Amino acid sequence: MKKIVFALFLTSFLAACGGSEGSYSLETENDKNVVVGKGLMWYYSDGSDPLNLFNQMAYSEAVKFCGDLDYAGHNDWRLPTIDELRGIVEGYSDLESGGRCKVTSKCLQTSCVIKGQKNGNDTPCSNPSPEIMQGNGPKGCYFDDVWGDYCGKYWSSSAVQGAVAMSFQLDFSDPAIIATTTSGMSSFGYARCVRKK
Repeated sequence: MKKIVFALFLTSFLAACGGSEGSYSLETENDKNVVVGKGLMWYYSDGSDPLNLFNQMAYSEAVKFCGDLDYAGHNDWRLPTIDELRGIVEGYSDLESGGRCKVTSKCLQTSCVIKGQKNGNDTPCSNPSPEIMQGNGPKGCYFDDVWGDYCGKYWSSSAVQGAVAMSFQLDFSDPAIIATTTSGMSSFGYARCVRKK
C-alpha cells in the first residue's frame, strides 16, 4: 500500500513539475514557441517563424546568431554545450546522456571520441551502420517529436581541447558526435540556441 501511495505521489509531483526528467515540452512564452525541459529553454522554429535561421551556418555565424538573438522576451541565448545537446538525443543510447560515448564537458579531447572502444572497429560516438535517419523522431531524427524535423549537425559551444579552432557537433540524423573545424567557411551546422530557464 505504501508503494502505491508513493507512486501516486511521485506521478503527481512529476506532472506538476512539467514531466519526468528527460522530457521536453513545447510552450509559448511572450507569444513565441520555445521548448522547455531540464532547467533549459530552447529556441524553437517550425519554419514559419520570420526569425527562422535553421539554415546551416559556419561556427562564427552560429555563435553570432545565438548571441544576438532576442526571442521570446529574452536576449541571453547562447550555443549549447555538448552535454546539453546530448540531453536531446533519443533512440540511440550510446549518445544519450550517460551513454557509452565519452565526449562530455569533462572529456573534450579528440581521443574522447574513441574512449571505451570494445575493439578497433567499435565506434561509441557514432553509428556504425551506413543507414541514417532511422530514429523514432520526425523524418527519422534521433530526437523527440517536440524538436521538429530539422535533423542534421548542430554546433556545440564545447571546443575540442588540444586542437586549434575545432568544436564538437552532434549529428541527429546519423547519429554521431564529430570534432569539426570552426575556422573559415568550410564547415557548417545548425544553431539551436539555448538559455537557462
